[in-house]
Amino acid sequence: MDWLLLIGLLAFAIIGGGVAYLAYAFVAKTKKDFHACRPILRVTNLSALNAGQTLTLTPEFENVGRGVAFDCVLQLQGWEGNFSVKCIYPQGPRYTTYAVPIRLGPDAPIRTTSLPRIYLRLSYRDQWGLLYECWYPVEQIQRTGVSLYDLHIDLSHPELTEPMPSFWAMRRLLRNGTSDG
Repeated sequence: MDWLLLIGLLAFAIIGGGVAYLAYAFVAKTKKDFHACRPILRVTNLSALNAGQTLTLTPEFENVGRGVAFDCVLQLQGWEGNFSVKCIYPQGPRYTTYAVPIRLGPDAPIRTTSLPRIYLRLSYRDQWGLLYECWYPVEQIQRTGVSLYDLHIDLSHPELTEPMPSFWAMRRLLRNGTSDG
């Protein structure tokens, strides 16, 4: 009788291990498929031109992911404007890199006043309407001899705000293939 119990437990362990492995593979494939469909917008280059009292920053951004990014907005704290694009496509025939000139004169608040936390914000939505944000920290540097600040944007350490849907929400979004919002 002890042998039957041992054989039963062994069979249960083998079958349970196989089911657990298949469930893990199914979850991993779903997450991989979901992440493969997501857009990834990043500022890939930044140029600055300082002409007298006017500072012109030109960030270049592109979609380095595989999905299409919708409702894209680029904003800089202390700049009286923003740049928006309806949709940005990934690598392929409709791929484009965007360069946005941000002209900051001597009267711009970001150049005249020391601000505690400044960010260059890039926000966008994926095909399902989920919001993504990429925050690049901006440092103000006091110019010598002038009461204006120059800006340094750290492109290597962005703070990312990305949606984290549950496994079942990922499955539902992948099955539907369209926006929920």
